Amino acid sequence: MKDGTLLVGDAGGTNVRFALARLTGGRVALSDIWKRPGKDFKTFEAALDAYLKETGPDYAGASFGFAGVTGGPFVELLNRGWNVDLAAVKARLGVDRLVAVNDFIAMARSAPELTGSELRSISKGEADPRGSCAIGGPGTGFGVGLLRRIAAGWVVIGGEGGHQAFTPETDIEWKLAERLRRKLGYVSNEVVTAGMGFEDTRDALFEVMGVKPRPLTQAEVIDAASAGDAAALEFCRLRARAVMTSIGNMALVANATGGVFIAGGVSQRLEPWLKERSALDRFYKRGAREDLMKPIPINLIASEAAPLIGSAHLWRDEQTRGWL
Repeated sequence: MKDGTLLVGDAGGTNVRFALARLTGGRVALSDIWKRPGKDFKTFEAALDAYLKETGPDYAGASFGFAGVTGGPFVELLNRGWNVDLAAVKARLGVDRLVAVNDFIAMARSAPELTGSELRSISKGEADPRGSCAIGGPGTGFGVGLLRRIAAGWVVIGGEGGHQAFTPETDIEWKLAERLRRKLGYVSNEVVTAGMGFEDTRDALFEVMGVKPRPLTQAEVIDAASAGDAAALEFCRLRARAVMTSIGNMALVANATGGVFIAGGVSQRLEPWLKERSALDRFYKRGAREDLMKPIPINLIASEAAPLIGSAHLWRDEQTRGWL
């Protein structure tokens, strides 16, 4: 099936989303979009049943992104405690074909398809339409993906780049890294930037800065930073610098002349600090390869529906060429 209506889904570390996707030409139109906290359901199948019961959708196939390792008969969502039996899901839906990928592969596949308000510019540049792209950023965890255009279309390469080592540069960052290392052993970018490491990083930073510990939520830290609180402001800037360092590393690995896309719910809340010079320098200042980095545009994925759009395009890709 090259065109038609699909059931698409995104089971992340925090929320689960479903929608119907209509494939027409090269575009995807979504309808019946449904979003719920994953904690409200004991299993993925329970969330899926709730969507089917509420919407009664008509579909000819399904494509889902999961916040876990795919490629086998089961998908384990570690941050949610779900273990998904893909054969059982396929039988439950009554479809001939179920595409199941990592959720960030779906996010990455959406990037070249997004337009208008779905993207916000962090730093302008001039993308090479034939060039590769790098996509990454923090949410509950830190996802990464690379895109390469070939004659058959876009190919997505996933990975575990969110677990690359945190790279401190400032005195505060070195002291923070040491405190986190004493507690955790290994300090990754995911620990410093993503939701899963929020409390450890918050407390370590406040200790480094000599600030009395405060049990602020992520939203409260953003509000305090916006109001000028010094420790909260440094926390947001720290995260933004770490994101830009990581995405810059990915751009170098992929030679991402097609552009860079920052994704994830945490990234959206960090937008003001991602645009600061100190964060942008972490991306662009790369010694002998600084000239390579200068033309690369950096965009923020602002659409919550991006992984659903990506899932629909992955379905089309698989149907068109027989592989992903």
